[in-house]
Amino acid sequence: MKEKQAIELLKKYSKGDKEAFGKVLAHSKAVQKVALDMAKDIPGLDIDLIKIGSILHDIGRFECKPHTKESIQHGIKGAEILRKEGEEQLARIAERHIGAGINKEDIEEQKLNLPKKDFMPKTREEKIIACADNLIFGSRVGTIQEVVNRFTKEVNKKIGKRAKNLYDEILSWEKV
Repeated sequence: MKEKQAIELLKKYSKGDKEAFGKVLAHSKAVQKVALDMAKDIPGLDIDLIKIGSILHDIGRFECKPHTKESIQHGIKGAEILRKEGEEQLARIAERHIGAGINKEDIEEQKLNLPKKDFMPKTREEKIIACADNLIFGSRVGTIQEVVNRFTKEVNKKIGKRAKNLYDEILSWEKV
């Protein structure tokens, strides 16, 4: 899939809501920029997957608006959409990008309205997109300390630490 096709897919699922489409696209482009910057000089990454995955990671936002009770489900809704479109790799990015990943223990502890399974990023591409997404506040690039503070305040210290660990892991990867 090319970037133009990904944007058209995003537009298709925005259901004609131009304002929501504009916000999601601006956010996704900001995530893409940070993700590609993080990925540069790391050998063996699928850069095209990072480009397209960054654009489509929040496609479920049109089903689950931010700052609502169902917002946490936008990754799962996005994965459903992308699987329907025959895009399994992109579906995994969508369902695993929330925070620094969500595991079964988090779901139980926080009583999240999610299936009781792990939604942790596994591949390096998934980890980069999840981390880049954390660093974007709307369409503004923040710092890792802002991310840690936000997750610690909104969820708990463990999740803040998980976000920092993900960021540190990516920084530790061998560069060329």
